[in-house]
Amino acid sequence: MDLPARALLSNINNFCTFFFKDLKHAPEAPPHHYIIFPAGDGLSLTICIITSQIDSKIAYYKKTRPKAIESLVPVNENMLSFLKEESIIECNQAELITKEELMKRIDPDVPCELNAQPIPAELQKKINTAIIQSPLISPAIKQLIINRNR
Repeated sequence: MDLPARALLSNINNFCTFFFKDLKHAPEAPPHHYIIFPAGDGLSLTICIITSQIDSKIAYYKKTRPKAIESLVPVNENMLSFLKEESIIECNQAELITKEELMKRIDPDVPCELNAQPIPAELQKKINTAIIQSPLISPAIKQLIINRNR
């Protein structure tokens, strides 16, 4: 049974993966998996895209912000079984977004899916650390991450 995105998002209470087509991306861009987790207020979520474009991300950050390379968290099918190839979680682009704002970004014409596979605690810690250490993430988002882990 396919559940609407609103129902899926309302049930997020821990780290999970969410697959959807983002209307902010180019129309020809495919849907992506995102790591998504509550920000702490019950209304907002933190989202980070998972991408297989490892080499281009590293090359970009080498030119622009070398320290940001440390906030690319490598993942593979041993950690997240749905992955088909080596990928990274792009923690330099972590976003704090309300569930309502996220609803507006989900392409309603493309199925979305909340993955029930638990995110390993070690990977959760790496994501949190990468966001906190990223030179590109706002102090407000970093503080929410710190407060959530207390």
